[in-house]
Amino acid sequence: MVSIKVLEEKPLTLSEVKTRLEDNKEPIPKGIKTLTYLKSIPLTKEKKAQELKEKINGLGLSRLKERYIVKLIDIMPMDIDSLRAILSQDITLKQEDLQKILEILKS
Repeated sequence: MVSIKVLEEKPLTLSEVKTRLEDNKEPIPKGIKTLTYLKSIPLTKEKKAQELKEKINGLGLSRLKERYIVKLIDIMPMDIDSLRAILSQDITLKQEDLQKILEILKS
């Protein structure tokens, strides 16, 4: 069995995954299936996703890690209840912080 060494682990938005798979010169079967799926669903444009990431990071919420930010950008909740439901299992934020995040996602 082939051993794979993980060099880096970094959360990516679905649009970033799609771009990386499209740029891959030697796709593997799982990559092809993933790319087919990603082409079939609406995604936030990669540039827009990066802007959203920067704006949310700019809020300075230390409890909101990059993996949560990526999840929010992929799902794009449009109300406080949805936003709270996405984050509630792992972290809790103040109402005003949730509102700021929601305003950024809606921009």
